[in-house]
Amino acid sequence: MELTLKEVAARLHMPIETLMRWIRQGKIPMHRTCGEYTIRSEMLERWADEHQLKVHASAGGEAVACVEAKLDGIGPAMRRGGIFHDLEGNTKEQVLHEAMARIPNLDPSERPLVLGRLLERERMASTGIGHGIALPHPRANPGIQLALPQITTCFLVRPIAFDAIDQRPVSVLMVLLSGSTQLHLSLLSKLSFYLRDTTFRNFLLGAPPAEDVLRSVDQLESNHT
Repeated sequence: MELTLKEVAARLHMPIETLMRWIRQGKIPMHRTCGEYTIRSEMLERWADEHQLKVHASAGGEAVACVEAKLDGIGPAMRRGGIFHDLEGNTKEQVLHEAMARIPNLDPSERPLVLGRLLERERMASTGIGHGIALPHPRANPGIQLALPQITTCFLVRPIAFDAIDQRPVSVLMVLLSGSTQLHLSLLSKLSFYLRDTTFRNFLLGAPPAEDVLRSVDQLESNHT
């Protein structure tokens, strides 16, 4: 059975605007036929299962995002968020602004909102966890439409003051973003646990190539499953 854009939005409990953005970004396999975006129901089921989204059997209710509270791992989150080297900036505000320009999977209209929430969080208390690493993240759900949480890792050109708990300058940013508070908390908890590993922390401080970072994270996850 072919489902229209409106029917898909109702079954996912998701705003039509979000689906349209995902269509433009190629994130959902809907095709335009005779001026109408459609998708076969079985294809929607498979796609939703891959992205951990729940498909409701019947329409109705307010259209809001409905993401299953299940974390697929730190490695996948880092792959979605990307790993970037040589991030410029001399202040906390400057490096967060530069990081925001690189973060994938955000609509341009969401970037100023997310940056504002990150800066707001830093004004409350630094996300510098010590040992030269910071985990910038919004204080609460920033109101973005991310199907899955992500971690954007940025290696700075030079260490900067970050008001970290040990007062050590920060040279590695790992920006955590999620459209779900529960997923965000799970992500933060698991990443913080891995960063207790001295060997892993020191490895990150060396700004290794992206493939080496992901290989190391995959090994950590394998060791803790």
